[in-house]
Formats: sequence, structure tokens, C-alpha cells
Amino acid sequence: KLYWPEETRQSEPDILREVYKIAETDLDVQGHVPELVWFHKFEGTSTSKIRIALGLKDAEQAEQGSRVLYILVFRKLIPITTLSGKEFLAAWWQIVKCHRALWKGGVLHRDVSPSNLMGYRLRGRFIGVLNDYDLSSFKRDGPSSLERTGTVPFMAVSLLTPEAMAGKVGHVYAHDAESFIWVLTWVCLRYEDGK
Repeated sequence: KLYWPEETRQSEPDILREVYKIAETDLDVQGHVPELVWFHKFEGTSTSKIRIALGLKDAEQAEQGSRVLYILVFRKLIPITTLSGKEFLAAWWQIVKCHRALWKGGVLHRDVSPSNLMGYRLRGRFIGVLNDYDLSSFKRDGPSSLERTGTVPFMAVSLLTPEAMAGKVGHVYAHDAESFIWVLTWVCLRYEDGK
């Protein structure tokens, strides 16, 4: 995965470190999160450094919203959309339970969408994985819960209101739970026999 997060955001590797700590003691998380194999942050690619080096007229404000390149390598996962029937529902439910346990542990995923529900096969059984933590945050950080993150078609309706867009609606567990329902509905209507 290559991505350019804002430098002020908690990095995905940092979030995953906390996720792995929770997984050590919580069976609903253990095995249900992506396995980070390797990552690298390219410090020299900061967009603020690039703007300053190019002498752009907004270079004085370059640090605001500055982004930096990360490369992350994960164990290969399979999209949950390749499943059907009871196998799909079992994997989806494993991911819902993982998400709930992480929320209780202080990790807010905040981007429930079909592309972030993945998995792998282990001894003939599909294991659901909650993937992609680049928009996640920690409950302890508080104010970031007013930031709008997520994949719009699967976001809770109350997060798409003018009040929410103005930062007046905090992100609560019910918003992600609603996203899981939107994903379930979309997958059931869009796919047949995993295709």
C-alpha cells in the first residue's frame, strides 16, 4: 500500500501497534486484523519540503496539510465480497465483533466499507479481517472525532448532514455500526455467489 497521509495524523503503523496490543488479550481481535510485514516513511517526500524547494507562493503555509509518503506491506488478504451465504455472514460478523472490541479498546476505525472487509483462509475456514487503518484515530485524542472520515456511500446518514460537515456531530459507535449495515445491504444487493 502506498499512501500520502497528512503528517499531523497518527500514522497507520502507529495505530496498528495499538491494535496488536489489544489483539494480544482479546480473541475477537486476534487474527482479525491485517498483518503488517514492513513499512517505510519517506521523510524527504513531505509535501511541505517539496513546496518550499519549488519556491511556491504558498510555501509559508506549506506545513499546514502537509503529507508524506508511506509504503506498507501486508500479508495478502482476500476481499469479503468473494464469499456468499453463511460463509460471508460468518466473516462479516467476525469483523463486526473485531471492530466492537477495538472500539472498546480505544481504537476508532471510522472507515467501514466493503473494500476494508477482507480475510484469509486458514485450515479451510475463512477468517474475517478489518483492514485499512489510515483514517483511524484513538478515543483518547478526542477532538478528531469531529473530523469527517469514511467512504461516503457507507457512512451513517447523520454524518452527512450540514451540522456534521461543520464539525458539530461527534463520531460515535452507532455511526460505524450503521456503516456495517450499509455494507451488508450493498454486498447482498450487488453480489451473487461472490461475484
